[in-house]
Amino acid sequence: MCIALGYIYRFVNHFVANIEAFYFIWGIIYLMPSVFFALNETTFMLYKLKGRKRDISHLFSNCFAVSIVGYVLIYKFFSAAVGSIETSAQVHYLLFIFLAFFVVMMGVQTFYLVGEENIKRGTLLTTIAMLIYELMDIQYIYLVAIGKDPENYFEDLVYMLTLIVMTMGIAIQVHKKYYFEFQHWDYTEKSTRLRVLISAVVLIITGFAAYYEYLSYTEANYIVIVLMAYMIMTYILRTDSLTDELLDKEKKQNIILEEKVEEQTKNLIEVNKKLELLSSTDMLTGLYNRWYAGIFLDDIVIKYKNTGKKFALFVIDLNLFKPINDTYGHEMGDKVLEEFGNRMRELPDEYTSFRMGGDEFLIFYRIGEKVENLNSIAEKLQTLFNTPVRQDTYVFNLSASIGISIYPQDSVVIEDLLQYADTAMYSVKQSGHKDGYKYFNSGLITLISAKAAIEERLRTATPEGDFILYYQPQVNIKTGEIIGAEVFPHLKGVMEDISPSEIIPVAEECGFMSKLGIWIIYTALNQISKWNKNYNKAISLTINLSPLQLIDEEYASALKRATELLEFSPSMVTLDVSNAVIMGAASSAKHAMKELHEEGYMLSLNDFGGGDINLSYIHDCDFYGLKLSRSLVKEAENDTKAKVLINAIMAFAEQMGIVITAVGIENKEQSESMKELGIYQHQGYFYGRPMNAESFEAILKGVR
Repeated sequence: MCIALGYIYRFVNHFVANIEAFYFIWGIIYLMPSVFFALNETTFMLYKLKGRKRDISHLFSNCFAVSIVGYVLIYKFFSAAVGSIETSAQVHYLLFIFLAFFVVMMGVQTFYLVGEENIKRGTLLTTIAMLIYELMDIQYIYLVAIGKDPENYFEDLVYMLTLIVMTMGIAIQVHKKYYFEFQHWDYTEKSTRLRVLISAVVLIITGFAAYYEYLSYTEANYIVIVLMAYMIMTYILRTDSLTDELLDKEKKQNIILEEKVEEQTKNLIEVNKKLELLSSTDMLTGLYNRWYAGIFLDDIVIKYKNTGKKFALFVIDLNLFKPINDTYGHEMGDKVLEEFGNRMRELPDEYTSFRMGGDEFLIFYRIGEKVENLNSIAEKLQTLFNTPVRQDTYVFNLSASIGISIYPQDSVVIEDLLQYADTAMYSVKQSGHKDGYKYFNSGLITLISAKAAIEERLRTATPEGDFILYYQPQVNIKTGEIIGAEVFPHLKGVMEDISPSEIIPVAEECGFMSKLGIWIIYTALNQISKWNKNYNKAISLTINLSPLQLIDEEYASALKRATELLEFSPSMVTLDVSNAVIMGAASSAKHAMKELHEEGYMLSLNDFGGGDINLSYIHDCDFYGLKLSRSLVKEAENDTKAKVLINAIMAFAEQMGIVITAVGIENKEQSESMKELGIYQHQGYFYGRPMNAESFEAILKGVR
């Protein structure tokens, strides 16, 4: 538009007005595109570099430094050509030269910032044409400024061609919709040094030019000041870039650290979940463990408080598990426990199962609104444990003793509920029928208190200081002589009336049984030896063996040492083993009994005929005697079938060379009944309750 206006003005002036100042005014109009090019390039660059302050600063420092240096040089050439610059027209021409240099520098830097990939795109045709146009303008302005005629029709055609190319570039950009981001300036140390080096070289050349008076000191000062400012700006931008690089690096490191922290956090969460699983789960059975049982039940009590909801606790102890461990090894025992764990995990959602340790389990049951009693649940659990376990070619038949407590009717305190259920289970265990279940009731509180009192006493007890032995006579009713004494340990003092059947299990749990059993051996043998010597008797000693003592090598060694030391014949020592222990005896226990038999000690099987009977055990363990069950003795008074069973046992015993003793004789009728059946060794309250040594000795004196 400016060029068109310029040519119109030129035409009017040439043919109409003929104004003398025409050429100056026409030149100003003709050069106005440079102003618009400068504005266009500056606006375009600022738009593309929006938000990139460092790149904008570098762009303008480059443009101004080169433009001013070029301006000074053109000014020098111009001054050399026309002399001193005095007119305003000359000053205007010099300003246009500076502006042209500025546009050229903008165009050159546009090529750099667009990058190699985008140079091929047609959008840069506009910039190329603009560069050519401005370079021609510099030559044109210079010629006009020094008073020469710049008119050249060939150059006019090139001017027009550049305008056409600019238009094509704009059309291509609009049609193709090219989009590209400017790349960043290179602020590396290498590039910074190169810029400073070029500036230093120009400064040196400027110094030589001033020295040889090619440039005046004023002109040289302009170049020096600009280049020094450029060098300072270059280092400032380099420092700013380094700061950003450090910040970017720090951000990247922070991102990496955050990612690592996030990853580690995820890992920690996973590890915590695994640790929580490990800490709350029994690895063998897959059930929850004792530790988690406490947490689980505490939470349940908090949730159930004041809601009216109920739950039951089933404390379960396996029967006949220990023989599997001892006979087939712990690996087989683990497989059996694992099988029970699988069964309990398959129970419905109302059940939550825990392994409390060894062969002890706890099952939590949410009581629904329709459940009036828990008998069916307890029987279901009995079936779960009674069902044979098949492993490899073996089939194991186990059972469980189950104790039950109910929230909130029994208690609202978890510790009490667990103790109550455990006491009920213990009561089942101590009964003649271990494969059963029992609810806690207030009557068991006495048992709990007694057990707790025994535990408290045994913590600080010593056999010598806290125990006393009771002796119960065994009589041969043919001769009326006392032929033996069964020994029972009692606590001294206010707890002396507590039955040994209550003390022994607690002593085993507390680890007190070993030293108590050894003390019983020495004390009883020493006492019987004195009586035999003083009263010329041959009284034998009967000692009850607990399951632990059967496999305790220290106990067997102590027994041998005591009999040797006191010169007490092993054949005068009867070791009483209960039928329940034999039914669950492991191979190690059987081996121990065989060794005792080979040493000459007499083995007697207690409570025979009152429960399960396995005659092969009697043969395998070389029993010397059998003690009939108290219940069988009592039934024989009036029950013909009981007498038939006793006759069968006697026939078997006679063939095996086994002596039978009737225990639990409480009256004359029972004594006569046993005598009629041919059983002559009796023991029971009818002949004397267990008594202390002084009372027993008094009987010996009376029958002497």
